[in-house]
Amino acid sequence: MSRRAFVKALGWPGLAGLAALVLAVVALMLDQRWDAQAAMLQAEARELRAKARPAAAPTAAPVSVQQWQAALPPSRDRQQRLADLLELGIRLDLNGARTEHRLSSSEGVERLRVTMPVTGSYAQVRRFIGAALEHDPALSLDAIKLRRVSPMSAEVDAELQWSLHGRAP
Repeated sequence: MSRRAFVKALGWPGLAGLAALVLAVVALMLDQRWDAQAAMLQAEARELRAKARPAAAPTAAPVSVQQWQAALPPSRDRQQRLADLLELGIRLDLNGARTEHRLSSSEGVERLRVTMPVTGSYAQVRRFIGAALEHDPALSLDAIKLRRVSPMSAEVDAELQWSLHGRAP
């Protein structure tokens, strides 16, 4: 049987079915290759995650309350630490209104609560928070409120509530 006779005998539905069969075989071969590539990429991603994950820190011995209090900065450093925090915001070009401070002391620990409204880009606010926490280990960020004036605005208004912890005199 000649090729023309074969094509004529199949007709267009037969040719469409034959083409679909050939495409299915090609897709099956590609699918197997894609599965192998996906498995290889997943293994590579697991390796990269394992490398990126920091080694587990050795568990530290429990710290007593007295040891923790002794490690806090003395109260005489309070004003300098506050000035460092405010200066850091200025150096990172964050526009701030007035800050509010409230000092409390209990059981040998003093806490200066600082409410600091700032305006800047989201990245600036993040950099500021990271730099401030890295600079002063006895500083904590207690609350943060973010608000964009408009959806298209590049700047955010942030209200940061910090606590400067120290040893009470």
